[in-house]
Amino acid sequence: MQSRSFLIAFLKEHNTVKYVFRVLLGILFLISATAKLVGIDAFELYLFEFGWFSLGTAYLLARLVIAAEYTLGILLIANFYPRLAFWGCLAMLAVFSLFLAGLLVAGYGDNCHCFGEWVDFNPAQSLAKNAGMLVLLLLGAGVRPFNIRFKPLWLALSVVVPLTTVLIVSPPDNWRYDSYARHDLINEPAFREAIEAGILPASIEEGGHIVCFYSLKCKFCKLSARKLMTLLERGDIEALPIVAVFGRGDVPDPTPFFVETGIEATQTLFIEPADFLRITNGAFPVILVMHGPEIVAKYNYRNLH
Repeated sequence: MQSRSFLIAFLKEHNTVKYVFRVLLGILFLISATAKLVGIDAFELYLFEFGWFSLGTAYLLARLVIAAEYTLGILLIANFYPRLAFWGCLAMLAVFSLFLAGLLVAGYGDNCHCFGEWVDFNPAQSLAKNAGMLVLLLLGAGVRPFNIRFKPLWLALSVVVPLTTVLIVSPPDNWRYDSYARHDLINEPAFREAIEAGILPASIEEGGHIVCFYSLKCKFCKLSARKLMTLLERGDIEALPIVAVFGRGDVPDPTPFFVETGIEATQTLFIEPADFLRITNGAFPVILVMHGPEIVAKYNYRNLH
């Protein structure tokens, strides 16, 4: 008890020590935000897969979370509104912890993207991390604010600059659908020639199909497969038989790809790498929605919606 009382008295008398705890917590928020921003494609898809939000809302929410973490990190370190920073951090940790507790109860054990793809934390590990951050927050409580001029201006900049920067560095894909549509996603003459030559089966021009050109080693192919399955489950894309086409130079067993992404292909094809690259213009994934021989929609990862 005496040692505990001594620690409390020490912290009260030493503003610098409290500030150190604040800085440590601020750095954690900045690292968390940066990790999410670097892996934002996986983070926004993670939010979308819960089925609570539209794809556009998931894009925006992911960036708002990142910007909020940057703002809290700046406020903790700059220390000109310590009470605001305290309550903002407490609210964010509470919301995140309730979310993680819900995942834990529901039996989710996958990476919850608290540190993006840098650290693979499951919900239980993330709750423990939040508990540690809460300790840092409480140890730094009551720190005296720095005396600086134009505090409201600096506060506004601490909110606006992170949000603007995140949107500039990584604008939501739905802001750029038109520009993606102008790109040649597929070499259609090469695609038709491959069907005529028997490289691709003529059956894909009969009825309706979703033809996906994937590489087993491609991160965005895996992300697009997960996004496609979520869109199909939500009814945002017409449910049609899926034909998965891979280059023959890939790992010969596609099973891990299907298990990881959850994609359910009715037909799996392997074609020669030269044909695969010629059809896709060397860029993949490419996803075609076909009604008979007509290609009614062309997607890559970015404009798949």
